[in-house]
Amino acid sequence: MQSSKGIKFFIFLIINMLIVLLPNDVYSMQKNQKIPQEVIIGGELLHMELNTEKVMIFGVEENLYIKNYDLIDCISGDAVKRIFNQNEKNVLSKQDIISIIISMKEDEKINLSLIRKNKKINVSVDKKQLKPEYLVDKIPYTATLTYINPQNLNFGAVGHDIKFEGDQKLITNKGEIYKSNLSRIKKSSKKYVGNISGNKSKNLLGIITNIGSHSVKGNINSLQNSKEKKICKIASENEVKLGQAFVVMKHNESEEKHYKINITKINKMDKQIESFDFKVEDEQLIKKYGGITQGMSGSPIIQNDKLIGSLSYVMTKDTLNGNGVYIKTMMKD
Repeated sequence: MQSSKGIKFFIFLIINMLIVLLPNDVYSMQKNQKIPQEVIIGGELLHMELNTEKVMIFGVEENLYIKNYDLIDCISGDAVKRIFNQNEKNVLSKQDIISIIISMKEDEKINLSLIRKNKKINVSVDKKQLKPEYLVDKIPYTATLTYINPQNLNFGAVGHDIKFEGDQKLITNKGEIYKSNLSRIKKSSKKYVGNISGNKSKNLLGIITNIGSHSVKGNINSLQNSKEKKICKIASENEVKLGQAFVVMKHNESEEKHYKINITKINKMDKQIESFDFKVEDEQLIKKYGGITQGMSGSPIIQNDKLIGSLSYVMTKDTLNGNGVYIKTMMKD
């Protein structure tokens, strides 16, 4: 009997040790399985359309009642009753609200329940104060494609989180991406961050399925000219070295540029700092853009013929200096 109890106790200890020790290893293994060994290098400028949590107000210049970034949570009034045969409506599409506005009389008001800076407020407005052109259900955003996984057509882009108007949650994790051909450059200077934008392609490139702390991810509809796409191996964090690297940009159909940068600092891997610092040294990039600009976030960074990360953000004290996020950090996001 004592021997049997001893065996049971030993088994109990082993099971508990496995419970304590295995989760981190299993979790790590599962995460590593999701990371491809090689990907198609991006660099293309993207026009993103990010879905808002609710219909949002934007484009208002001066208004005592409604403000930019207000989310419309609920509408009530006679116009709502006429259109929907109910006193109030709280599941609203952009077209729903436009229909309500069109049906309103000149002196008629409706009641809006708004979410402003994470607080609910109530206002009454007429059709002159709430115009259809103030209503949006998507926010445009310019960034750069980092990679495409050729096995499943998953993509990663941007290289950082996306926030608007402080900490208020305005967007969902969904949206659409389109290719964009560079049409406008507002150059950076030493302490001024410029921006780039382009003409949106008519054809949908892919769907956004997640917006994380280090990336925007989703699925590409199809690979065009797949034989011309450059396949590149993925580097681990410990393969990133101080010294020369290249940031890749394909801002129009006719050119692919590898601009020289110098990695100046490699931050230790932890949850707060999963990145490296670099300085732009390529005279062509400096001449064309002045430095790092808004819209370059997500540009692939290559060192020793491997994808090591993407451009994350620019240092505002000197726009020749930037920060890159490790590619595996981005992929695990």
